[in-house]
Amino acid sequence: MTRTHIIGGMIFATVLTALSVWAIPARAEEAPVLQPGQTLVTLSATDQKDVEQDLLIASMRIEVEDKDPNVVQDKINKAMQQAVELTKKSPELSVSTGQYYVYSVDPEPSPIPKLMGSAAQKKVTMWRGSQSLDIQSKDSQKVLDAVASVQGMNFVMNGLTYTLSPELAEKYRDELLTGALKKIQAKADLIAKSLGKSGYDLVEVNVDGAFMPSPMPMLRGMAKMEMASMASDSVAMSAPVAMPGKTTVSLNVSSRVIVKP
Repeated sequence: MTRTHIIGGMIFATVLTALSVWAIPARAEEAPVLQPGQTLVTLSATDQKDVEQDLLIASMRIEVEDKDPNVVQDKINKAMQQAVELTKKSPELSVSTGQYYVYSVDPEPSPIPKLMGSAAQKKVTMWRGSQSLDIQSKDSQKVLDAVASVQGMNFVMNGLTYTLSPELAEKYRDELLTGALKKIQAKADLIAKSLGKSGYDLVEVNVDGAFMPSPMPMLRGMAKMEMASMASDSVAMSAPVAMPGKTTVSLNVSSRVIVKP
């Protein structure tokens, strides 16, 4: 029988002809007991594929500045409510809100001593606030249209990027498992023939698959911005452009093989 040692916590359910795979017990790292004429061989193989990204993710933020922290929070709350209600109208979109923070900005001291005193006392502490809105979907045009609408509501872009959805990555990892195991079997068959043996048995299979999603660029810092009225200040915004790239999905397989006499 064939047993599978799971690495990285990922279990792949792929059915192969004449091959059953299950989790191995805790003592599986111990070498199997060989019969006379048998040879133990450790083999490894990697299969990979470049896959076109299918998930578009946009992150946007609203920024407000005012001398009254309550005004800052009220404007952010209203802006986010309007943006969420707009984007939620499209069932194809997955919408979530991100970090929300408000902080004070102390006035800078005057570099000219004679301006200190009554003039300096007129300076007031300003408050700034920001909250992010994340939109994602496999329907990229829906995302781009939503981004344009939200940008017209005085939101600014944190990042816009394509990545590979977990579902598609899992699908290709299952396919790569088949390919990697075929490579293992081909190597084992070659070794058996080269040694003049009758065949081989796979006694342990270790599987580890991974893919690297594209990092999402994030803009740091806060631009000063006044928001008077969300309705009156909204600007018609053309939709941004985004083209998918490719993500490499790879899967590594190692196996211990008993070559039969």
